Amino acid sequence: MQKRQDIDIETRQYYHQANLVYISTIAADIILIPIIFFTGSMVSFFGNLIGMLIALVAVYLNKKKYYGLSALLFIGVITALGVLQVLLFGLTSGFMYYFFNMSVLIVYTKWRPSLKFIGVLIEIILFGVTFIYAIYNAPFYPLELGWIIFFHSINFVLNITGVANSAYYYIRIAQDAQKTLSLLATTDYLTGVNNRVAFDQFMQKRKDTFNHNKRPFGLLMIDVDFFKRINDTYGHGCGDDILKGIASQLKQERGNQDFIARYGGEEFVYVIDAFDQQVVLEVAERLRTKIEQYAFSYQGQTINMTISIGGVFVTSNRTTEYEWILAADEHLYEAKAEGRNKVIIKTF
Repeated sequence: MQKRQDIDIETRQYYHQANLVYISTIAADIILIPIIFFTGSMVSFFGNLIGMLIALVAVYLNKKKYYGLSALLFIGVITALGVLQVLLFGLTSGFMYYFFNMSVLIVYTKWRPSLKFIGVLIEIILFGVTFIYAIYNAPFYPLELGWIIFFHSINFVLNITGVANSAYYYIRIAQDAQKTLSLLATTDYLTGVNNRVAFDQFMQKRKDTFNHNKRPFGLLMIDVDFFKRINDTYGHGCGDDILKGIASQLKQERGNQDFIARYGGEEFVYVIDAFDQQVVLEVAERLRTKIEQYAFSYQGQTINMTISIGGVFVTSNRTTEYEWILAADEHLYEAKAEGRNKVIIKTF
């Protein structure tokens, strides 16, 4: 699960986002190249045409997962075009903005940190040299005011939009990655239900909510009967399959407000949002019956299992969540002592 998610994040960061930049550049070039033709600068015209072709190559390399190489080609050619366009049309044309945009893209590439540092340093040096040269030397193709306003405006909009889009995209990736890490930290890796950490957090919130609204609820402690015998007889692989099957059956019963977690080993906890103890008892009995009647299969063998359930119907807030859990656990041991495959629920 973790590996799949890592691949997904990598794909989003180095494939989808990079392709968005490359394809956006191609689309902009399709519009700008004919316009540049009318400036009379064939050097700029063919330079941008080559840049568009390189962007197409970058898309192809990205598809082949050569993320670093595609970024190197794209950033290199756009930087070179930035230098060229400033020399051709002057500082007022707005092509200096591309140095800032490329510096941001370098930070987001799949390069080693040292290479990113070198890349940004090269952008700074090229910016400085080009800027100083353009100050003291007239452009090769001086533009009329209308062309200056047009190019400066379009370059400003394209680069600011590009930087903002990249920043927004990577913030979204980081947020999604954070959500994934939070989910992994609170999910039991074997059964897919909540783990002990998630349960502890849930019970702390449930205690605060209960203190506020005094709304009763049920807490069940569920233990798989003779689970050690299964591991000893069929092996731990079978035991794992049994736990996954039981978790799946428990999840089928879960209501919108109910909560299920693996407490540890072969124990599960089930929190029921109910106003009546009888409802809690009925849910617990349904769970017990469901597992008793379910035929587990392992390597062609059918295995029947049972569970014991101890629980409390919480109506008093004069105790802590740990005391609720302890009381439910005590009732679980009562159920096991009375022969297992049994439900014992008491008001607390």
